[in-house]
Amino acid sequence: MKVPTLQELITDRKARDSLTDSQLQKFIDQLRHMTRGRGRPGGFIDNPADLALKLSAGQWKDTPHLRYLSDMIVKLEKREIKKLMISLPPRHGKSVILDVWTPLWWLTRHPRDHVVLASYGEVFARQWGGKVRDLVIEHSDFVNLVVKKDMMAADEWGLTSGGGMISTGAHGSITGRGADLLLIDDPIKNDEEANSQTQRDNIWNWWQATSQTRLEPNAVVVLVATRWHEDDLLGRIEKDEATQQDWTIVKIPALAEEDDVLGRAEGDPLWPERFYDDPLYESKQRGLSPYWWSALYQQRPTPEGGGLIMRDWWDFYRKLPNDCDQWIQSWDMALKDTKTSDHTAGQVWARKGSSLYLIDSVVGHFNLHEVANHMRMFAAMYPRARAKLIEDTAMGPAIKQTLQHEVPGIIPIPAKGSKMSRVQSAIPFLRGGNVFLPEQPDGSKKKWVWEFIEECAAFDKGRYDDQVDAFSQATFFMMPGGWRHERAEREDAENPEPSSPRELQNRWFQKKFVGEGKKRTEQAFGEKIHRPQMW
Repeated sequence: MKVPTLQELITDRKARDSLTDSQLQKFIDQLRHMTRGRGRPGGFIDNPADLALKLSAGQWKDTPHLRYLSDMIVKLEKREIKKLMISLPPRHGKSVILDVWTPLWWLTRHPRDHVVLASYGEVFARQWGGKVRDLVIEHSDFVNLVVKKDMMAADEWGLTSGGGMISTGAHGSITGRGADLLLIDDPIKNDEEANSQTQRDNIWNWWQATSQTRLEPNAVVVLVATRWHEDDLLGRIEKDEATQQDWTIVKIPALAEEDDVLGRAEGDPLWPERFYDDPLYESKQRGLSPYWWSALYQQRPTPEGGGLIMRDWWDFYRKLPNDCDQWIQSWDMALKDTKTSDHTAGQVWARKGSSLYLIDSVVGHFNLHEVANHMRMFAAMYPRARAKLIEDTAMGPAIKQTLQHEVPGIIPIPAKGSKMSRVQSAIPFLRGGNVFLPEQPDGSKKKWVWEFIEECAAFDKGRYDDQVDAFSQATFFMMPGGWRHERAEREDAENPEPSSPRELQNRWFQKKFVGEGKKRTEQAFGEKIHRPQMW
C-alpha cells in the first residue's frame, strides 16, 4: 500500500479515511509541530473581551464600557480606524483590557507583529508586559504561540513566530524597534506631573520624536488615559489641527452626559456593579474638589488658572456688611424640565456700595414645580431680595405666571447679546475686586461655592454655564448704568426729567462717582481727559 504524502492527506479526504487511528494521530501531531507557535485558535476569537472571558477563569468582568473599548480595538485591527483616543475615569479596568488582553488577542491573529506598550513608568509597564508573557506560556496550546527561550524579559520578549512585545515608560527609548500596534496607557502618573510644564513638554516631545517615528507602515495607535490637565497629551493632540482628523476621539465620563457613547441616560454611573455601595460616586465627589472631579471623572479638565474667568479673581467675605443697599434673586432657567436639559440656577445677591456679595445658591435639574418651591424658599429666607430676576425665555414666563400673585417682584429680563458678551460685561467688576463669595470662619468654602468657581473657570468650554448666566445677569442689573456705559451721561442731557426711578438712580451714580472723578482728574492734569468706553 502506498503511503500518502502529507499534502495528499491534507487535500484528499479518502486518503485520510484510509489511515488507522494511530496513523491519523501521527498525522495530527505532525501538523501541530509544523504550525507550532504560528498563532491560530486564540485568533479565531472575535475580540479581546471574549478572549479575556475565555482565559481569565471568571476574574475578568465584562462591562459595557470595557466591551466598547474591546470593540473599538477590533475596528483598529480591521483598519476601519487608525488612531484611537479614549479618556475615562481611574480604577475602571482600562489597563487590564488594554495592556493584557489586547496584546494577547492581537498576537494570536498577527503572530509576526510587534506590540509596544508605553505607560507613565517603566516598572508599571513591565508588570503588564510580564503578565502577557506569562499568559502566552500558560495557554501556549490554546493561543498557539511560543515565547523564545533566549528572549523572555518582562519588558521585552519575543515569539518564535517573529513577533513580540516591548513595555516601556512614556519617556523611555524604543529606538531600533518598530511598532505594528502602539498602546499608550496613562502617560501621566499624578497631579504633580500633570501640573509640571516640563513633564508635559517631555511627554509631548516623546510622542512626536520617539513614538510616532517607530510606527511601522499600516500601524495603529491606541491612547487610553484619565484626564489630568487640559494641556496633557490628549489635550494637545485634540488641539493639534494638523493631526486631529487622524484620530477617533471618545470621552467616557463617570456620570453620563448628553449623547453618551454607551447609550446611558444623563447622570447614570459608569460601573455601578463595582461601585455598588455608592453608584452615583457621591463619596468621590465629596472627597474631591470640583476641579479634580471634572478632570479625573468627567474627562473635562479646565484651564489651570481658569478660562475667561480666572480662579484667583474672586474675593471672599466671612461676614456680610451691615445695611446692604440692594438685594436680589437672579435665576437662569432651563429650557425644559427634563434630566437631559441644562441646569436651572438661582442665586441671592446683595450690594453694598460698589461691592457685590453672593449670599446663597441653588442649582440642578428642576421641573417647574421645584423651581417655584425654591423661589418661595428664597423669598421667605431673604425677604429683602425684593427683585426676582428671571430670564424672559425658557421656563421664565411659566414661573412668572405661576408665582406672580404669590411672590412679588418677579422681573422678566430680556436676554440681550450673547452669553460671552454678558459675561465680559461683568469681568471688570470681578477683576476690580468688587465681587465677593462666602467662606467659613476658618477660611474654608462650602461645596457649592467651589462648584460655582469651577463652572465660571470652565466658561465657555464647560458642560454647564447656568450659574455663570445667573451671575452675569445679577451683576448687570445691580451695577448702576453709569458704571456700565456712558449712555446715561448722554441721556441726562437729552432728557432732563428722569422717566423712572431706575433712570434717576443711574444718573445719581453717574454724577456722584463718574462725573466728579472725571472732573478731579481733569483739574489735576490741567487738561480734558477722554474716558474711553470700558467695552
